[in-house]
Amino acid sequence: QTPETVEKISVTVTLQDDVITAVSVSGNPQKRESEEYQSKFIGGISSEVVGKSIDEISVSRVAGSSLTSGGFNQAIETIKAEAAA
Repeated sequence: QTPETVEKISVTVTLQDDVITAVSVSGNPQKRESEEYQSKFIGGISSEVVGKSIDEISVSRVAGSSLTSGGFNQAIETIKAEAAA
């Protein structure tokens, strides 16, 4: 959620024994500023989470983007719930 609007991202992770081996994030930003921050986030997220346990992932700021991090963390919680089902 941004001050102007709600933007969405799509998150896909590949897991092996609960460890993230790959991550893909895509978005469809509606505002130019959102496009900038989402792009920076997408470019920096792999180095933050690949090789780490999905249970320990919680990002706060990636490449200067803090709002995209919140959406990413929500997506990780959804992914963990789906994986447990």
